[in-house]
Amino acid sequence: MLLVIIVFASSCPTESSSDEETFSFGIGINIGNTLDSIGTHTWLAGETGWGNPRITKEFIGALSAYGYKTIRLPVTWAENIGSSPRYTIDEAWMDRVEEVVNWILDEGLVCILNIHHDGGHADKSWILRISTNEDETLNQFKIVWRQIADRFRNSSQRLILESMNEVGFDDIWNRWSGNAALKAQAYRKLNLLNQAFVDTVRATGGNNAQRQLLIAGYWTDVEQTCDPLFEMPADVIEDRLLVSVHYYTPPTFCIAEDPDNSWGFRATWGTSQDMDELSKYINMLKVRFIDNGIPVVMGEYGVTKSNKDEISRVKWMTAVTQACIDNDIVPILWDTGINPERNNFSGEIHRYPPFAMTDTLKEVLASLKMKDD
Repeated sequence: MLLVIIVFASSCPTESSSDEETFSFGIGINIGNTLDSIGTHTWLAGETGWGNPRITKEFIGALSAYGYKTIRLPVTWAENIGSSPRYTIDEAWMDRVEEVVNWILDEGLVCILNIHHDGGHADKSWILRISTNEDETLNQFKIVWRQIADRFRNSSQRLILESMNEVGFDDIWNRWSGNAALKAQAYRKLNLLNQAFVDTVRATGGNNAQRQLLIAGYWTDVEQTCDPLFEMPADVIEDRLLVSVHYYTPPTFCIAEDPDNSWGFRATWGTSQDMDELSKYINMLKVRFIDNGIPVVMGEYGVTKSNKDEISRVKWMTAVTQACIDNDIVPILWDTGINPERNNFSGEIHRYPPFAMTDTLKEVLASLKMKDD
């Protein structure tokens, strides 16, 4: 099985003994563009603002029936956080997130819950303010995570908490410009946030005292996360931290949708050079993390449909997923749902009954060779 976890799960923080719980991450999928939607200063996106319906228990059941073992549930909290100094999360929003989390856990699946576009560039995003206002932003980060962790402190150990999503500080340093001192400063801020996340969650007790925690890499970029300046946080318990990376390489194939895109465009993928590039990045993760006992979760990977050769899309998704399986990396496909009214980045499963899957994804899943086969 792919990345089997054995933990001692206690349903009550006052219990003196606990039961052993074993689970496998298997292959996973994101429920993207839903609870992670974010609006502007004048528009509240909510759960349905980016074109998808509300998540249903039936949809979770369909994902389980398709064979997925892990569901990453990206959640943006920014629209539902009150003002300073309490930064209180709206109770109705917290209840809704908990409802979906419980549906996933009740299905026997692993659920990854995070803070998503709070760390982005939208009008309401706030984590990147740590660049210029470190103390107050770090304080808000701790308060927000304390509330989330406290709500889920006694949830099953199959709930994995993830510190944040795709956070880096290009205003301080980026890979194309900036000196070594500024680079160290940028990484220090991410490391600071990740350490605050671990300390805050652990302090809430209950099952959080030993829960698996997923640590966001620098921009969740493979190469930048494998940089020596990225540090895994210190923890009070051993072997409970995993590292999160995303994979959209090459971006000219995976992300670029317009053939006239200024930074390049590719419609096809699958040459020997392409396979070598994939192997290079997988090996980076193996050497830096896996060989040192740190499990790796590929929390997002996918390729846009726009102007792309469908055979190449099958090759890319199959190759990336298989490379993860072969190297004990947890692969979690980025999926935005299929909506005929929207030009989806990577929609592979309909969000309405009967929750049909694309032929492309069916072909990918049918071709995978699991280690226990």
